[in-house]
Amino acid sequence: MPWWPEDEWRRRWDGEDCGLCADAHLPTNPFGELIAATEWSYLRLAANQTHAGYCVAVARRHAPELHHLTPAERSGFWGDVAALGQAIGDVLQPVKLANLSMGFRMPHVHCHVIPQYPADDPLGPLDPQAGDVRLAPEAWAERIDALRARFLALVT
Repeated sequence: MPWWPEDEWRRRWDGEDCGLCADAHLPTNPFGELIAATEWSYLRLAANQTHAGYCVAVARRHAPELHHLTPAERSGFWGDVAALGQAIGDVLQPVKLANLSMGFRMPHVHCHVIPQYPADDPLGPLDPQAGDVRLAPEAWAERIDALRARFLALVT
């Protein structure tokens, strides 16, 4: 597929058709659950848990590129990503975390925090959407509560 049509890309770039602006702040959306909202970020547990603890940090303000954030926003955002990663590590004990920030579909600064476990291939392509793992409601609530509590303990 070639790059997005120019008019569609411009709308996304400008935030007009930005799905992250539309629903990252919501307690629940089709893609996951809000773990915490900080001054800089919305931190979400992904609904598809192909990698246990897979989360996404979304910058509060629409900015297509990191350099469009102010220095304070940039520092705050990456501080949130680091604390989120530590919370995932403390709660779920992965062997490594991948922090992936691209924005080719949605040009709004965000970072996928994808835990890696012993069964994962460290040389294979990283695709957190390969497969579909949905937790039972009780397990889902427990994971949200554990990650939320650990994140908040780290930042307060």
